[in-house]
Amino acid sequence: MKRLPLIAALTLTGIGSATHAADLMSAWQAALSRDPEIAAARALHEQASLRQEQAKALWAPTVSAGGALGVGGTDSRTKGAEAMGQSDVSFKTNVNAGALARVSIGAQKAWINPEREAQSKQLELSSQIAQAQWQLAQQALMMRTAQRYFDVVGAELTLNVLQRQQQAVQQAAAEINKRQSVGDASVMDVQEAKARTSEIRAHVLTQENNLAMKQVAYRQLVGQEPTHLLTPVNVNLKPTQLADANTWVQRAKQQSPSLQMMGLQQAIQSQEAKRVKAGNAMTVDWVAQAQMDRLSGQGMYGSASNQMMQYMVGLQLNAPLSTGGMVEAREREALKQVEKLRYDQEAAELQVEQNVRDAWQSVSTAQARLQALGQSEQASKARLAATRQAHRTGARTTNEWLGAEHDAAQAELAVMQLRIQTAMDQLRLSAACGELGEAQLRQVNVLLK
Repeated sequence: MKRLPLIAALTLTGIGSATHAADLMSAWQAALSRDPEIAAARALHEQASLRQEQAKALWAPTVSAGGALGVGGTDSRTKGAEAMGQSDVSFKTNVNAGALARVSIGAQKAWINPEREAQSKQLELSSQIAQAQWQLAQQALMMRTAQRYFDVVGAELTLNVLQRQQQAVQQAAAEINKRQSVGDASVMDVQEAKARTSEIRAHVLTQENNLAMKQVAYRQLVGQEPTHLLTPVNVNLKPTQLADANTWVQRAKQQSPSLQMMGLQQAIQSQEAKRVKAGNAMTVDWVAQAQMDRLSGQGMYGSASNQMMQYMVGLQLNAPLSTGGMVEAREREALKQVEKLRYDQEAAELQVEQNVRDAWQSVSTAQARLQALGQSEQASKARLAATRQAHRTGARTTNEWLGAEHDAAQAELAVMQLRIQTAMDQLRLSAACGELGEAQLRQVNVLLK
């Protein structure tokens, strides 16, 4: 019983450490181990690896064996035969009902088969699509994790700024009430302070609700409480070696998993057209067959026993002569689908280019915009200090003072939001080019403190 408090303390400590996600990398690793979408994508990826084996198995020899037991009959008549030096000899064998035994074994291996060749390539291409899907699923999870991480960070920072603004407005309202009681402030000043106090209180309550929902979304994905999350405060948000936009667009067109998947789907449909066309193609198979039938019983000529054995090793040729136009029509249909997929890919390339250029433009100008917003923040703080002093002397109205408080808070929020937006844009740029991985996630993680 004395050990229970210690065990409880250790348990709570373990829970506390398990629910602590300090940075972006720990959040990503936690989401990777529990997210159902990435688990489903992993299962699909492992399932697709078996398609390579299926493609090889299409060309492997197939062996079959069969046997039959039952009651059967036969009636065999031969005329014009020659036996024992006599010509025009006739043979008759009859079994009305007797015991029948049949044994067969055969092996077949495709040699020339355009349809199987198309199927084999389809399976290989399908396996490559699964690889691209797995890469896309990993990148999507990284983006979801980063988005929910920064959603919580941004909501916390916004709430902190609003709460500080609320405290400042409340202090201002208390000061104005005190001054009004001694006749140094008007009733209009008091009403303005009350209105601003109620307005900022409503903003704080709304932001508290917003933060609570962002925390729920984070907890659902990561499985941890969003406590003590690090904030992007590093001012160097621009990568040291950022290539030009055209280079990024070319890399995206070559490496984007979504574009690769569309190209592979187009190739699969092309193979489908070949497979359909192969319905009229000649096939050649290696075959080996052996069969034995044995029948014994009673017939019109008395007791009889027949045994027949057949075997064959060689090539088997199959050449369809006509399908009534069905194959040609299905082939044209498949080729139209190929054309449609090609246009879809062209449209997707335009969208990828737009996404890349948008993210690149944001990242490339982030440093200049941050400097400008930083100067605006400093100017807003200086204006606030001057307005406070001028309000004490009566040179500025209460509305101007509280407006300066609001502008200073908004300037501070704008700097914070730009840092978060730029961090996300760096990840979006890498994702659009198919390069998003743990290395890129660590680069953004370095910006956090």
